[in-house]
Amino acid sequence: MAQVSGSVIVDVRDVTMVYNAKNRDESTHVHALRGLTVKVYENEFFAIMGPSGSGKSTLFNQIGALQTPTSGEVLIEGVNLASLSPQKLAAVRCFELGYIFQTYNLLPVMSALMNVALPTIFAGMSTADGEKRAMECLDIVGLADRAHHLPSELSGGQQQRVAIARAFVNSPRIILADEPTGNLDSNTGQSIIDFMKKLQGEMGSTIITVTHDDKMLSACDRMAWIRDGALERVANREDIDIRMGSIKEH
Repeated sequence: MAQVSGSVIVDVRDVTMVYNAKNRDESTHVHALRGLTVKVYENEFFAIMGPSGSGKSTLFNQIGALQTPTSGEVLIEGVNLASLSPQKLAAVRCFELGYIFQTYNLLPVMSALMNVALPTIFAGMSTADGEKRAMECLDIVGLADRAHHLPSELSGGQQQRVAIARAFVNSPRIILADEPTGNLDSNTGQSIIDFMKKLQGEMGSTIITVTHDDKMLSACDRMAWIRDGALERVANREDIDIRMGSIKEH
């Protein structure tokens, strides 16, 4: 497999995650991650795969600063997330990370424009500048003409495009996408992937996605397989075949 070059932006080092770890009865412990180590490089599109219960969502939450590991370290740009105060962690989530969820997570009483602009408020941007920036992102995903519509007035694909625009609005270094095409039909899912790639190209972000979508995998630079809380393997896109809904290494 060809070696990936470039700066490491996410460095997961021997991470374990044990739920109910404080319970003395070890039979209640749930080992979601078991000494997992993986690196993600700057500007790459990185996919995480694995069966249900494999630990991929827990890994996603660790990288997204949404959970603290039981042991090991998660570093973003060389900084151990566990060493940061709650205030600094909030700043990382606001400025360094953007999140795209399978269920969109749009506020139903707010327009597309205001949903996208919301993170700019937490970033300290003025209302005018935030709305201008939000409109720029909506334009990139082809929804400038739907800016003042509520989520209920948008299709599922349009809502996901709003969610993508919101994730990119603060120009984060890292985008975390949890099954971003999981609720969409094939053609709409492909358009979502295309918009993500377009925004990545324009903003230089690193994208990390949890996915089962073969179309998403074909767009990625590298893929990691997680099983039973451990890293099974990592492959470059050119080192695998994606055929008939299955993924096989050359």
